[in-house]
Formats: sequence, C-alpha cells, structure tokens
Amino acid sequence: MTERIGIVVDSTADFPPGMAEALGLHDVPIHIVIDGTDYLHGVSIENDRVIAALREDREVHTAPPVPSEYAEVMENLLERYDRLITLHVSKDLSNCYTSVRSAVELMFDDAAQRVTAIDTRTCTIGQALVVKRVVEMLQRGLAFGDVIHDLGFFLSNGSLYFTIDNLYWLKRAGRLNFFSSMMGGMLDIKPVIGVKKGLLVPLTKHRGHEAALTSMAQLAHDDYRRHRGACEIWIAHTAAEEKRDQLLAQLELEIPVAVDGIRMAEVGPTITAHAGPGCIALCVTTIRLTRYLPILTASAGLRAP
Repeated sequence: MTERIGIVVDSTADFPPGMAEALGLHDVPIHIVIDGTDYLHGVSIENDRVIAALREDREVHTAPPVPSEYAEVMENLLERYDRLITLHVSKDLSNCYTSVRSAVELMFDDAAQRVTAIDTRTCTIGQALVVKRVVEMLQRGLAFGDVIHDLGFFLSNGSLYFTIDNLYWLKRAGRLNFFSSMMGGMLDIKPVIGVKKGLLVPLTKHRGHEAALTSMAQLAHDDYRRHRGACEIWIAHTAAEEKRDQLLAQLELEIPVAVDGIRMAEVGPTITAHAGPGCIALCVTTIRLTRYLPILTASAGLRAP
C-alpha cells in the first residue's frame, strides 16, 4: 500500500498565485510583528499592509511559529497521513527549522518518527521550488526514501539571486555590516546577493538597478547553460513591477528560449522585512536527468536535452 505523505511548509516559501493550493501543501504562517502587534502572515495580515508599514517607517519584524504551533499542525496532519515532510527556510536566515525540531521533540515518539524536517538552505522562491520538486517526485510515485535521497541533489543545485532598492533596509535589519566590505562608502550601490548553502553571499555591486538586473540575468544564463536547459526559472518581487519587467527583458536577451516558461511570484513579508520594498529575486533550479525527468520537464514547460 502506498504511503500517504503530507507536505508542510513555512509561509516563507513564495509561490506563483494558486500553486501552493494546487500542490496540496499545508502552510504554517510566520508571525509578522508591527509596532508590537502580532499578526499571522496570510491569516490576519497580507503583504500590502507589511509594505505600507515599512514605507511608513514603523517597527516591523518577523518571528517563526513557536514549537507548539508546529506541533499542533503536525499532530493534526498525522491523523490523515502516514508521514510528513516539512520544508523550511534556511536555518541561517530564520529560526523556523530550529523551532520545528523543538516541536518534534514535544511529540510522542511514534508521531515524531513519522516527521522528517528539512532545512532547504534557501528562501522565498528558492524554497518554493524545492517544495515543488518534492511534490513532483511523490506524484511520480517515488518511495519516501528515494524522495529524501534525491532531494539532496536539488538542495545543492539551485541558485537564488536578489537585489535591493535601498541599503537603508539592510541597515535597519542589522545586516549592513555584512556587506560593508563590498560597499565601502558608496551607499548608492545596488548589490546582487546570492544564497549559498543557506547563507547570504554578496556577489557583485553596481551603480543603478539596471546594471544589477543585467548581472542577475547573466548569472541565470550561466546557470541555464550549466543545467543544459533542464531547469526552471522563477522571478519574485516586492512592489517592483517595473524592475520585474526589466529583468524579464534582460532574460529574453540572455536566454530567449526559456522566457515563456518563467513563473512570477510575490516576495513575502519575511524577506521584505529585511530587504525592503523594491526587492527582486531570481531563482534557477535544476531538473535532474533521472527516472522522473519526463514529468518534471513537462511541468516546467521544458524539453529534455
């Protein structure tokens, strides 16, 4: 008998509209705290209110679900599923993974043994694409052990890049010192930042966002060639429609054959609270050339090389 496996994900993962529901995911909302008032992302507050609060220079920060919140969700789901796979934002960027591990310790042993928690080592659309890969493998009929084994390949072969509109947001979030070595005294610089093994890594610096977007498109082109075209490309942004369109135009110049398959999403408040309005992200993730390649390439709108 096939195991019933449920997928749990933090609301830190950013999907194109309707996709999370179509994949059958179980979302655990992140706490958004504005001027001391605690809200739940997607339950009692949406992104537009978070963006407005940031622009008004109000105090905004995020917090992971507490262990008891994770435990309650998982215990309820284990009444319907044989196993759970929970997929979380990088533990170096948030305490979600730490919290869920503590939640597992609160559960009875027989229930805890049916939960597998994964640090995706990425965030926003990078995290979402990892989740999508897991669902696709399960839909293909892979056994639980094979899914967990092959997941390691995807965790090591996705790229996430983003740039920000204003270094003020990094300073406000306490992360400006991280970039001081590449910024020097030039506060008008637009950095391109990568996520490597779960950590933020400054990659390049540019005067003006046009040059930064061009650099991101070139990085995506390099990834596309490295994966021999067997990849998905997503863009996400926070109130940055003009930059989104500019990035898409640059991608059309760099990798025109891939543009029609690019998906769009909105960056959620967890990243927005640190990177600010105007942030734009680009993710390229591989489709592994294995037994399940045909279904993945079909879902991505790609053709196997």
